[in-house]
Amino acid sequence: MRKTMIILLAVLAVVMLASCSVDKGNSEENTMSHNTNQDLEALFQTVCSADDALELARKSNIPVFELQGCTSGNETWDTFFQTVSNGTPASVLCAHYYVLDKERMSAELYAEEKDKYPELFFYLVEYDGTEYSVKVRESTVEALDYEETFKYLLHFTGDAPSSTALFSSYDNYVLVDDPTATWEGIWAGMVSSQLDAGYKHFTVYRNYLGWKGK
Repeated sequence: MRKTMIILLAVLAVVMLASCSVDKGNSEENTMSHNTNQDLEALFQTVCSADDALELARKSNIPVFELQGCTSGNETWDTFFQTVSNGTPASVLCAHYYVLDKERMSAELYAEEKDKYPELFFYLVEYDGTEYSVKVRESTVEALDYEETFKYLLHFTGDAPSSTALFSSYDNYVLVDDPTATWEGIWAGMVSSQLDAGYKHFTVYRNYLGWKGK
């Protein structure tokens, strides 16, 4: 029964691409956009295992993020960003999938954490023409994991911070309240030992070029 529901939702979710189309003021298009937002919300609310959610996300062509960055649905994100850059309301659903890297963990830590993974978190990002809202939910539970609003969506690119990094360059999109925020400042705040250091932010898209890992 759950598999059937997942397949049905996957079919519905394909039409999410229309949510990123430019609003031409046509009432029929507005109605379609509204229905698409409902479909996105339905997909966001789907409760299933991490692996089932990953399969659903890939079939629905929503942006999927794994260890090496964006692995599918990148064109959906590009359409969303182009739309909101023009000040047009739009929505996009993303899926962030996490597994343990056994080779980079101690045996003790791996044994302690292995039953908790894989995990998949759905990120629903909505822009109303004025501000962005983001809701995050783990695929296996109904309750929200995170919810917040931001004023801006900034795009950051740059080279890897060191020669030992597993990538050559990064490509990130981050929600912030300060339009002058920099990725260096955001990163410094994340690694700082001081409480509330850096910018209020939330990374919704991350990709790595020249990936060197497995």
